[in-house]
Amino acid sequence: MRCIVLLADGARADVFFDLLNRGLLPQISKWLADKGTALKSVTSFPSTTGPAYLPFLTGAFPGTCNVPGIRWFDKVQFENSRFSVSRHRSYVGLESYLMGRDINPHVKTIFELVPESYSIFNPITRGARGGRNRTRYSRIWYWYYAHLTDHWGLPDEAALEKTIEVLKKGCRYLFTVFPGIDEYSHLTHPRHEKVLERYKWLDGAVGEIAEFLSKKGEWESTQLWLVSDHGLSKTDNHFCVNAFLEKHDLPAFFYPLIFDKKGKRAANMVSGNGMTHIYFKNHDGWTRHTVRGELERLAPNFLEDLLNEEAVDIVSCRNADGGVDVLSKRGEARIFIDGHSIHYEVAGSDPFGYPKLPRDLNPQKSLDLTFESDYPDAPFQLAHIFTAPRAGDVVLSAAPGYDLRLKYENPEHKASHGSLHKSHMMVPLVCNKPFGDRPARTVDIFPTILSSLGIPIPGHIDGIPLLPS
Repeated sequence: MRCIVLLADGARADVFFDLLNRGLLPQISKWLADKGTALKSVTSFPSTTGPAYLPFLTGAFPGTCNVPGIRWFDKVQFENSRFSVSRHRSYVGLESYLMGRDINPHVKTIFELVPESYSIFNPITRGARGGRNRTRYSRIWYWYYAHLTDHWGLPDEAALEKTIEVLKKGCRYLFTVFPGIDEYSHLTHPRHEKVLERYKWLDGAVGEIAEFLSKKGEWESTQLWLVSDHGLSKTDNHFCVNAFLEKHDLPAFFYPLIFDKKGKRAANMVSGNGMTHIYFKNHDGWTRHTVRGELERLAPNFLEDLLNEEAVDIVSCRNADGGVDVLSKRGEARIFIDGHSIHYEVAGSDPFGYPKLPRDLNPQKSLDLTFESDYPDAPFQLAHIFTAPRAGDVVLSAAPGYDLRLKYENPEHKASHGSLHKSHMMVPLVCNKPFGDRPARTVDIFPTILSSLGIPIPGHIDGIPLLPS
């Protein structure tokens, strides 16, 4: 058995299944969906490129990996290690090469666990040594060229070519990223004709890979997955969190102006533009997290004013009891994670608009009861992201139609992702082998693949194997 994961970066579940049901993805229907599995699934929060690859490659959420976003700020390192290269991070550009190194050391990547495993156009390659990272040097140049020319078909085509090259030699596992859907969505919107053409091109690529394996006599012994890391939504308005912080006498440290550190009282680290981590300096400096009560003394009305902004949908902050307070215009709740149990206590009205949920939830029950809502799996996802030491003191999730970054985004993003909303969190999960149709998370694919390959599943992961139907 071999396993191949094709990641269609930015593929929305609703757009994908609309095209599939209209017969516009015939190769995916023929080779995968008709006889195998075709489901909606929930990605991880933040729903953004890079961190949302981690479930596929480690079986763990970004919080467990301590890689809580495309950008993050390490308060302790910032305070105590003036010359440390791990004080803050932005995985946009060259720093993307550090993502694998930044993962918690006890978390193993699939490249460390599976012999003969290969990576194409994927920045998280820890363990892919000896030439198994097929785009170690070329990835960044393809990305820069496509960024400058808007020709994102080029890396898609290169990804297909390199996939066939690896399959000619043979492998047990292959992870290939196709960036075109995501990038054209950012440049236009998720249903633009250029974006839909990328879905259709990918359909042809799936057919080419399947035909190759079939002619080689290896189709039946191959588990082929087509997945996505996040969706996107059209962005009509940009909200500047930095300006908001400045207005509240909380001047922020942020990318790309990382050399301007003097006098900063906050740090703002945006991911996918649909969410951000905010960190606050308190009376102990940057050495510890700032909880809600202390923040309300440092900056009275700050949280209230955030909630009054149309761009801000969900505000989450650490509380003094070690849990998370979740606020929205709809209501408020408190979340506390205890091992594999989630305690969810609503104060008044539910901030996500859920019907009444049980106070105590296990991971599957949390997913089952919220799967069809506007905020699938949100309590579980928020509880997990705040377990990361590098996560913010406050985490914002943008309202649909808005993002949280006004300046320094070139070219302007006309679609965004990263938030807790279903348009960002729901993604397709398709495989040529049949699995049960329970509500699933993308993190479940990792243990499913290891089980199929006969490799022991690590005990610390967050995913639950999908069972053959």
